[in-house]
This record gives sequence, structure tokens and C-alpha cells, in this order.
Amino acid sequence: MNPTRAADPTTYEAWSLAAQWVGSAAAVAAVLVAVLFGYLTLKSNRRSKDAQQRATKIAALDDPNRPQSILAQQDPGRAELSVRHKAGETWLVVNEGPDIAYSVEITGLTDLDKRRLTEVAPEPASLGVGQAREFVLVSRFTLSGPANVVVSYRLEPGGSVLNRVLEVPSD
Repeated sequence: MNPTRAADPTTYEAWSLAAQWVGSAAAVAAVLVAVLFGYLTLKSNRRSKDAQQRATKIAALDDPNRPQSILAQQDPGRAELSVRHKAGETWLVVNEGPDIAYSVEITGLTDLDKRRLTEVAPEPASLGVGQAREFVLVSRFTLSGPANVVVSYRLEPGGSVLNRVLEVPSD
């Protein structure tokens, strides 16, 4: 192109249109980046809140001023409970003995755990040695992360309620 000659008006229009498109694309990209960072911040805040709540509840369980009768490890009789993976999102709370666990109920430890957990049979049940109780723990993208369940049970019918916090192992 000759520098002394004036540019064609259609060239200016084409470059002006291209500049508008680039500006529009940059604005859309900026909005997408803002939405992405907003989502990541929200997700991080949820996990932080869940971790804080989990730590607070675990610390409360280890409180020496708490009555010792609610800690299964301190009772003369005991039911050894554990969590095992069954299939997919289905898990089992298994009584490995030596005593029967009466009125067994399973709940999540934190709010997030409670939203993710569903008992297959929601009414309390008794577990003899080797028996198990099923629950479903969903693991979706927005609800992923570690999980703990609280198993409430009694060592004798009508006895005091004992609570055990069990970690759901990650596969």
C-alpha cells in the first residue's frame, strides 16, 4: 500500500468492524472468567465451611468434660462398627461384634454429609454380629469430598444412645 495514497473507506470499515468484534469477544471472555472464579470461590468457601464444621464436631467429641457413657470405646460392652464399600455409591455399616447394636441409625456428620447421605431403610434397626445396614452416599461434582457418618445405637434395648463417628473411606 502506498503511504501517500488515502486508504479505501471499506478497509476502514472492515478494520472498525473487526475491532468491534475483538472488543465484544474480550468482554464475553471477561464475563466467563468472572463467572468461573466466582464458582471456584463459592466451592472453596463451601469446602472451608464444611472442614471447619467437621473439625468443630470432632473436637466436641473429644471433649473430656463430656459424659463418658456416650463414647463406645469407654463402655464395657461394645459393638465394633465399620464402614465398607458395597457397590457404586452404596456403603455398609457393619457390626463386627461382639455385642448386638440396637436401634442403629446413620446420619451425616456435617451439613454437607447430611445432604449427601440417604439410608436405604430409614427406620432404626438392630444389627447382630456380622450384620450390616446400607446407606447411599452420593458423590457428585458439587458434593464431592471426604465424608463422615455418625452411627447412633444402643447396647441394650432402651439403653442410653451411643454415637460413633466413622470415616467413609475414599475409593
